[in-house]
Amino acid sequence: MEYCMRQLEIENQLRDVVSRIIVQVELATSQGRTDINLALEDAFIPILKSVYNLPHLINLNRKQKNYPGIDLGDDHDRVAFQVTSTTTLDKVKSTVRQFMERAYYNTFDELFILMLSRKQTSYSQAALNGLLGDQFAFNCKKHIIDLSDLLGLVSKLRLAAQERVLAEFRHILGEVDAYISFSTEGVAAPLAITSNLQQLQLPQAVYVAELTIDDKAVIEQAKAKLGYKGKAKSRKSVVRMALRLNEVATDAWICHDNKLFSFQDIERCGLISVVDPGSVERLAVSDLADSPELDNVNILKQLLSAEVRERLKQHHVSMHQKDGFFFFGPTAEGQQERKATWIGKKTAIRRVYGVKYQRKDPSKVAHHQHLSFELTFAKLGDAWYVQIVPGWFYSYNGYVRSKWHDELLSQQKRLVHNLTVRNMVRFVAYFLSDMNASTEEDGTLRFLSLVNFDLRQSEDEDDFGDDADAGTEAAEGTAA
Repeated sequence: MEYCMRQLEIENQLRDVVSRIIVQVELATSQGRTDINLALEDAFIPILKSVYNLPHLINLNRKQKNYPGIDLGDDHDRVAFQVTSTTTLDKVKSTVRQFMERAYYNTFDELFILMLSRKQTSYSQAALNGLLGDQFAFNCKKHIIDLSDLLGLVSKLRLAAQERVLAEFRHILGEVDAYISFSTEGVAAPLAITSNLQQLQLPQAVYVAELTIDDKAVIEQAKAKLGYKGKAKSRKSVVRMALRLNEVATDAWICHDNKLFSFQDIERCGLISVVDPGSVERLAVSDLADSPELDNVNILKQLLSAEVRERLKQHHVSMHQKDGFFFFGPTAEGQQERKATWIGKKTAIRRVYGVKYQRKDPSKVAHHQHLSFELTFAKLGDAWYVQIVPGWFYSYNGYVRSKWHDELLSQQKRLVHNLTVRNMVRFVAYFLSDMNASTEEDGTLRFLSLVNFDLRQSEDEDDFGDDADAGTEAAEGTAA
């Protein structure tokens, strides 16, 4: 029993430290400091040695200064790694191209690309096959990895090995913090650093109650009344069915350990229909936010995500079911374009959704283009923040990913520079903070200002490519 508890504790600590590394690396890269990988090459060697059983793994850049194309290698077991904070397909293609042109396949049988930020959901294997010859094989799903993939491999190690890896990850987190601190101190005054962290005001209370639903009965009723087919994939899906059967549509809740959690007062809303009314408790949000138990902190993070998802749904911003990012959609059936007004120093307009038609046959839709963004919640010091990572989503019908998504995304990113990304972050931050106006109740979740905001850059821009409308650009200003 003690061993199992220790195992669970180590797994929770690993998840926490890795998530913090990802947040910090993405913060650094969003500020244009993409050379953070150079500071971390050596730090990952002990972890990769353990996970991949590569006792002879070394930093190749120490063997030859700026070893072109790859960073780490074990020429005994013939495995090489590129460590990067850039996650684009172009970066992958560039690495593979150099690997082939320099005939590294004579020394290494496998090449892994380790991404320090969260990798894209998919990469075009066809785009890489054109760079590969018969001498070498590279599989996108296997050989492109990020820290979450690494964490999954660590979980398969023995407990003692996991504890050693945990210590190494903590060392890496210290390296990242030191790098960001050093880089920030090295910026000449009076320049300011713009982050993609938006401060939050947490709700005052969390409500929790015991679930009382009969899973089998709910599924049978859902089949009869809702036309549901198949088996429930999770307890969450069963709870959602139970709420739908009671005509409760909100998703601003989570379930954990047969309990339902929500920022809404359970006794005063439809959630009461699936719980024991006598078990409802009101907790101070600090009971979760400041808890030493990672499970409690994770409950709060999940609840924040659920609350934001529900609010954004009311503003025609959907969450992608599989990958968890948010994307803007039309506000009405048949809408061809959606623009959103926001305020910097001036009022500005940004296109957030549009239907694109085929050039050869203008009567046919080529794809739908959506401004998208990922949100990650984290506590830094005594305050809570949401990290904003903007992007684009390409669908074929307004919801489902287009088969040309990766190619379209790669084309779009070639138009992007640091100011573009920064302005996208500002817009999303404004959009989130503007939702405060629709929630007048005291003690609710509120989005505040971006951290370390720079007020001196020039103009905003429409980031949907070369078809931007003239006259919709606006001067830089405060985003929240």
